[in-house]
Amino acid sequence: MVRVLILLLPLVVAILPLCLAVGRAVDRRAARAARWQVVHYGRDGHTVVAVGLLPRRGGAPLDEHVVDRIPQADPEWTTRFLRAREVAEERAFHLNSGGTALPG
Repeated sequence: MVRVLILLLPLVVAILPLCLAVGRAVDRRAARAARWQVVHYGRDGHTVVAVGLLPRRGGAPLDEHVVDRIPQADPEWTTRFLRAREVAEERAFHLNSGGTALPG
């Protein structure tokens, strides 16, 4: 039994880095295929308008740049929301034209 484990150990040591490298390559490919898009959602009594780096196959955003957090009771909510969407659309356009490299 011990001999079998000793023989399997080098195999595991050789395969583990390969699996990790493949996982990183898949993550990089997903980031390159992702597109920046305008997103908005409600959180803690605010409407958040942002630009999110979204994978083409769906899933959680890979990155996000918040443009504005608008209190839902703000009397200028509509004006601020429309302006924030406009800024987010312009930012998404420029981010998509310059690549989708993730920070770090």
